[in-house]
Amino acid sequence: MFTKLVRFLGSIKLAVPVLGAIASILIWATFYESKVGSLVVQQQIYKSPWFGALMFLLAVNLGVSTLSRYPWRGARKVGFALTHLGLIVLIAGSAAVIHLGVEGLLLVRTDQPANHLVRVEGELLEVMDDQGQVQQVAVMVTPDKVISPHQFAGLTLLDYDENSVETVEYRAGDTTDSPAVRLVLSSDRMGQTFDQWLSPAAEMVDLGPAQLELRQAANQTDLQQLLADPAQRQARQSGTLLMKVGDVDTPLAIDDLRRQDAVINDIQVHLLNVWPDFRLGDQNQPITASQDWLNPAVEVEVTQADLQERWFVFAQAGPILAGDEALLGLEWEYQVPPSPASDYFRVVIANQKLYYAARSSQSFTSGPLVIDQMIQPGWADFKITLADWLPHGKRLQERLPAPPGVEGVPALQVASADGQQWLTWGESTLIADGSHPKMAAFGPRMLALPFQVGLDDFIVERNEGSESVAMWTSQIRIENLQGDSTQQRSVWMNHPTWYQGWKIAQASWNPGDLNQSTLQIKREPLWVTALTWSGALLTVLGIGVMFYGPTLWKKRPVSVALEKPTKPIAAEPAPLPLATQDG
Repeated sequence: MFTKLVRFLGSIKLAVPVLGAIASILIWATFYESKVGSLVVQQQIYKSPWFGALMFLLAVNLGVSTLSRYPWRGARKVGFALTHLGLIVLIAGSAAVIHLGVEGLLLVRTDQPANHLVRVEGELLEVMDDQGQVQQVAVMVTPDKVISPHQFAGLTLLDYDENSVETVEYRAGDTTDSPAVRLVLSSDRMGQTFDQWLSPAAEMVDLGPAQLELRQAANQTDLQQLLADPAQRQARQSGTLLMKVGDVDTPLAIDDLRRQDAVINDIQVHLLNVWPDFRLGDQNQPITASQDWLNPAVEVEVTQADLQERWFVFAQAGPILAGDEALLGLEWEYQVPPSPASDYFRVVIANQKLYYAARSSQSFTSGPLVIDQMIQPGWADFKITLADWLPHGKRLQERLPAPPGVEGVPALQVASADGQQWLTWGESTLIADGSHPKMAAFGPRMLALPFQVGLDDFIVERNEGSESVAMWTSQIRIENLQGDSTQQRSVWMNHPTWYQGWKIAQASWNPGDLNQSTLQIKREPLWVTALTWSGALLTVLGIGVMFYGPTLWKKRPVSVALEKPTKPIAAEPAPLPLATQDG
């Protein structure tokens, strides 16, 4: 039985259907890739267990067939063995390339520091639970919107929209909901009128020439700062942490907490970290991506007697408890003063009253705000009217496909125990999930290089006598992560450079911005490259020996040995002596 199985594994009866199946799959995958992209094909086919099992079966067939012909005597058998061995090595090398190879794009600029984050194909979903544990998974979406995986970290992945815009409305809610206001913006010159809802929990609404926002003042000092003319304000503050115990709100200035812990009654508040632009780093550790206050967050430790809690408080998403359960009954809110860099229209809530501050390039105004009051902020002929105010507004979110001509962003819809929610690409979102809220982020998959690349100059050469582009070159510097070792390199089309086993090539460039260049970063471990090359050489060598070896063997030079005679050769008679003259 075992002998029959071995013979079948090495027989042509198995090799033909296996080769036929692999060839058919590869042909179909080529056309399928043009429709769904290489990432889907790699995940569904090339990296799938069933395709790997099929290739392994082919390698077993080749190996058993080769061993069954041992000993390999003669040119044909030696060539046969070398060819089959080369094919086995090629299969192993191809599997290593698929599963271990890395490829992505690196964006570098002359006006920015060196970059070490490579954008690889696909999207990434990150979920941080209330214990601070972070889980990551690559999200794959087929053209018919089949999402894989379907469930992850307690969330169900429901839908995906590649180009979408968000619409938000508010309705009257209960006392736990945050306030909201509705503004009507109109322009006679442009012939436009549209509504915009604002909430303290939402980000600023960017209108292009200016921003809209709704803020809550913690106290009279905070109100004065929010309504003050930015041109007269001092350096930007880090904001205020609002701690609520029962019905008592206590504002804590972050700048004061940096210098000294705060003690409210018998509760001690210790500031651990401040992140102006909160992100999760390469090791899933909190970092700040920049010093711009785009996604502010703080980490505080609260102690009362022998009880201790640790909180992450986000200005945009709210608080997250880093622990099992809340023991002290605290509520938190992080309020950061808005950046005065651009023009804005700001609505401020203080003591159940509304105020406004309008800034333009030419003027600044502020004052009380009531329903149906119209304000001219100074942006061309725009007029802003307060149409509605909800002290407790329930947010109704809907994401729709972007209209023609409107650029949207990808979004992923997820469901938790408390309902459904959209995750906007590149943003962090707080998800209510019973008593264990989560922080989720949906964005690009990034790979951290063991070095960083900076762009010193981008040179475009043009053909003489015309403006047509002849060549473009990126002059780059390659640094270690500590920045104390630098190498200067140049890359251009079809002329890459290598560093520590990584291939750096010119991928694309932006004709409208010559301070930017996009590089292709690719890596295969050296042993993988050696494996594939060895397999190819063995296959070519085996074919050569198998087909040309017998002919060369026949034409080899043959040495002929002389045979010894059976009888001795008679000696010639000696010549007779010449007669003497006397004889």
